[in-house]
Amino acid sequence: MDYVDLKNKLTGMFDAGKLQAAPGEWGFFNETRREVRTVGYATNLTGEIIQRAGEAKVDFLLTHHDSWEFIFGLKESCNRLLEELGIAHAFFHAPLDDAGFGTSSSLAAALGVKNCQKVMPYAEVFFGGVAGDVEPGSFGLFAEKLEQILGENIRCYQNHEGPVRRVAVAAGGGNMTNEMRIAVENGCDTYVTGEYVLYSQQYAQHVGMNLLVGSHTNTEILGVEAMAQRLARGTGLKLVRISEPNY
Repeated sequence: MDYVDLKNKLTGMFDAGKLQAAPGEWGFFNETRREVRTVGYATNLTGEIIQRAGEAKVDFLLTHHDSWEFIFGLKESCNRLLEELGIAHAFFHAPLDDAGFGTSSSLAAALGVKNCQKVMPYAEVFFGGVAGDVEPGSFGLFAEKLEQILGENIRCYQNHEGPVRRVAVAAGGGNMTNEMRIAVENGCDTYVTGEYVLYSQQYAQHVGMNLLVGSHTNTEILGVEAMAQRLARGTGLKLVRISEPNY
């Protein structure tokens, strides 16, 4: 696939006005004039992930996160390695969180959440979570389903005895109490996220809302995969999921 066509197709998945409003939340690096044949995808961008992409003969690496500048020296190291291996890279952070096929929406869909509404606004024009309804069921069965989807053990805090009926999903870093408060205000009895701290546990217990916590990486990978699949649809692109630790 021609790189220019790939870039246009990828950016065309998202609201152009929102992309323009928050240029720091997405971007491209080490752009190429070569035809792209193989696209790798992952939640994160680290040296380890780039090396694995190189081993998989990836031309273009698509991630949710860029390398974090506050992990001092990581961004510079990753950029050098992308250049050395000749891999173009793009990341979509807030735009993917906000998208109807994005991180929280894709995880919610896998969990069977219906009638989803966007909640938890951030970065002025984006939303980071969704809230909706599920078929009433036990906390234990809902937790088992989440573990199967994520492929990992999760932390489970059952804070009421009733069935799970209404769920908020804040994939990734949805651990702040102001975000959880929005879930409560939307009538949610259960909260799913990828981060936790002391305060989120205490708040969930205080308001009687179940809390289920997977890894930041795995709660967001379904959205990255959905983005990659949309990119590859109708093309000859080969997709490769790059393995990464479930941080």
